[in-house]
Amino acid sequence: MSFRPHGLPSVLLLGLLCGPVLAEPATGVPGVRRALVVAYNGSDAPGMPPLRYADDDGVRWAETLRRLGVDVVLLTVPDADTEELERERLNGVRAPTVAALDEAVSTLSRRNAADRAAGRAVDFLFVYVGHGRTGEAGRAYLTLADGQLDQDGLYTRVVERLDADYVHLLVDACHAAGVVGSRGGDPLVLRRLRRALEQERLAGHPRVGAVFAESDEGETHEWSRLRAGVFSHAARSALLGGADVNADGRVEYSELDAFVASAIRGVKSPRARLTVRTFPPALSPTRALVGPAPEGPRLKLPASGAGARISVEDTLGVRLVDAHRTAGEPLVLALPERDAYWLRMPGGEARVRRADLEASRLPEPRPPEVARRGAAEESLLQGLFALPFGRDFYEGYVTSAGVPAVDFSAPPPATELPGVARALGLDVGLTLGAAPLDGRGVARGLALSWRAPGPVGPSRWGVRASYSLTPDAWVDTATLQRVSVLALGGVGGRGALAPFAEVGAGWLLLVVNKPGRREGDAAGLTARAATGLRWKAGDFALRGAVGLDLDGVRVDGRRRWTWAPGVEVGLER
Repeated sequence: MSFRPHGLPSVLLLGLLCGPVLAEPATGVPGVRRALVVAYNGSDAPGMPPLRYADDDGVRWAETLRRLGVDVVLLTVPDADTEELERERLNGVRAPTVAALDEAVSTLSRRNAADRAAGRAVDFLFVYVGHGRTGEAGRAYLTLADGQLDQDGLYTRVVERLDADYVHLLVDACHAAGVVGSRGGDPLVLRRLRRALEQERLAGHPRVGAVFAESDEGETHEWSRLRAGVFSHAARSALLGGADVNADGRVEYSELDAFVASAIRGVKSPRARLTVRTFPPALSPTRALVGPAPEGPRLKLPASGAGARISVEDTLGVRLVDAHRTAGEPLVLALPERDAYWLRMPGGEARVRRADLEASRLPEPRPPEVARRGAAEESLLQGLFALPFGRDFYEGYVTSAGVPAVDFSAPPPATELPGVARALGLDVGLTLGAAPLDGRGVARGLALSWRAPGPVGPSRWGVRASYSLTPDAWVDTATLQRVSVLALGGVGGRGALAPFAEVGAGWLLLVVNKPGRREGDAAGLTARAATGLRWKAGDFALRGAVGLDLDGVRVDGRRRWTWAPGVEVGLER
């Protein structure tokens, strides 16, 4: 783990305070997202060695954003290790020089202008990973390969020329070399940063947001085990789906904020502890940083009774994403394109092929091999992503922070429904109830149900088929057979033990077998109301319910309605 002096965000935000006001985009047309990622290991400060992983972070940022459907331009200078490891992802990458920056902005701004003219909203992400410094008279700047990008340069060279509706700044500016090393923060930069942020919130540019992190000493961190900055890695994991707490496919500022806070809260070492700083655009505090990911590999994990801390690496050992699934909640992560992955959890690790992901068939994990070294690395290994992130943590966090929360009433996107549906799955139950048509004895049978998320909040919908047999239902030894198929709708609670209630209506077949003859009604009607508890345990759930059926069948030429209470115990997958 290593540190890099922090100076960038003050430059970014100070340079944006006077930015242009952009026109509102036309509605009804899908928007687009573009990004410029600038990552540079070098430093122009005497005595400060180059960074180790800024270039790796740049590649990971570009790959992550492209996986999320963002049009990305990457400027970086890969070192020998990165060039060897990431060769196929470095095609067309240029060094982050002043001229290359100008050319990239010009190209992206032309695309932005064309999209806005066509009525499409444009969100632009500017990601910087590298050294942030202060020069003469406390002037803050970003380090480029052949120069500096100060407040005026950022305004004239980047923001003013982007022609975007919203600009989102994601900044990780404190990387330095070494496994554990510190060069201290810059108090002047931090004081200016905080003043600039206050101005931004009160009277600054309403269409610019910023996200970055700092420690108590004004530093952020990188970790050699990740080959990346801790903040950058956590932020990318958030955007890939780890932070999507309401499962709408979008990640807003408040979700990223809460996710990163959850990821780093378990880190106890003062040298490794970070604080995330999040400032959404004042004009649209709930503006999404990224939208639903396009088709591609997804890791879909159903709700688990115990939750799990999860890491995904590729077969070369590159860490792609981390998350900590909350008990009782599913998790869907968009993964960068690979043929195979390593899925690592505290209880084991497994090699997962692309075909396994598509079939949602994950191999059984085997015991992992973990090496730990150093006090600060021990703190990160034990504390990073140690706390589960889910709806409960998120709602508590945004309430304490006083920021707008995401909308939990919106339905998840259609591309995510199969994974969520599998988390609810099929329910096979045993039923006991009163005999139909007010007969004597007990009706015993089976029920098969399937439920999926409904269109609003905790609602559920599905279908239920049941069969029951009541022997000796009347004194003449008649036997009753009952078959029903119903459409279901209801609501369910959250967590490992949750209440539910549902109603249904549908078709009924009732057959009466009497000595020497058979009769019945194949066009009966039935309705049902039930309530109970659902207990989630691992990949399965137990459901217990009490219900009341209202059956209507034709008897002697007229429809007869009877009530039949009952109970059901089911196993859900």
